[in-house]
Amino acid sequence: MDDKLKILMLEDSLDDVNLIERELIRSGLLFSLFVVSTKEEFKEAVYNFKPDVILSDHSLPSFNSIEALKIFQIAQAKLNLATPFILVTGAVSEEFAVECIKAGADDYILKDSLKRLPNSISNAVDKARIEAERRKVLDEVIANEAMLRQAEHLAHLGSWQTDLITGTNKWSDEIFRLHGYEPGELKPGIETFFKHVHPDDTNLLTTEFDRALQTLDSYECKYRILDKRGDIKYIHSKLLIDRDSYGKPNKLNGFLLDITSQTHHIQRIEAQNNKLREIAWIQSHGVRAPLARIMGLVNLINAENPETDTRQIVNFILTSVEELDELVRAVVRKTEDLKD
Repeated sequence: MDDKLKILMLEDSLDDVNLIERELIRSGLLFSLFVVSTKEEFKEAVYNFKPDVILSDHSLPSFNSIEALKIFQIAQAKLNLATPFILVTGAVSEEFAVECIKAGADDYILKDSLKRLPNSISNAVDKARIEAERRKVLDEVIANEAMLRQAEHLAHLGSWQTDLITGTNKWSDEIFRLHGYEPGELKPGIETFFKHVHPDDTNLLTTEFDRALQTLDSYECKYRILDKRGDIKYIHSKLLIDRDSYGKPNKLNGFLLDITSQTHHIQRIEAQNNKLREIAWIQSHGVRAPLARIMGLVNLINAENPETDTRQIVNFILTSVEELDELVRAVVRKTEDLKD
């Protein structure tokens, strides 16, 4: 691995380049140096050389450090860099140096004080490394939050938090969507939750919620809500309760899962099961009665009892067969209903 610092130097004086290079070598700093002296060369080097640190003279023919700093800052934003920019110049006023720092330069070194340059570079590079790590962590946090929002949206799962001490409330985007609103369209809060609970579930849920706050560390339940359009949704809710050292609740963390589709699916399955049970009852009870009569009447005919009226027996058989046929038709109709 190459541990050399890549230094981009904007300087038009070869003598000054040699002086700066000699001072950096004497300090023991490991580096590779790339020198440019025009705006075009500087711009190309920023993007292609990708330096670890930039050293810039202030005054060059038709170009100066302020312009260079602006070019660098544009590249810095595009490439997400945390590269130090150090002004290395001759005599400048204190006011100008302060303005350069305010404009975004990390430090300024006078050419008659080059001994301070190696330490300035090391400090600026360390600071830039810390800034790069901070940006990386921040980017990861932002990426994770974006992934979490996407996961919540796909799963129809929302999360919320209430600080009972400060009264602050926070809802994830999906909590708003579960209630039929765009994120931020509602004022988050427990009162807003209960305004959307189905009237038939409100009393029980309120009672259970108050009981959980008094005695429990977690609570899980299912209930219905009415969303913005008035549609009924089925919700599976879980509540986690943080308490202080005295057992008093101080923070609530909740999760809401939209189980409307699953609930409707279960309801359809239960309805089909009820129809299947009706069919089974018809088969096990209704069909057996006419069959038993038919079997008994057939046995009478086979017995050839002269006192038996054969025509009457045949009529009984016909009636039982018609009854059996109607039962079979009923089974067929209920079976066809299962397709709905």
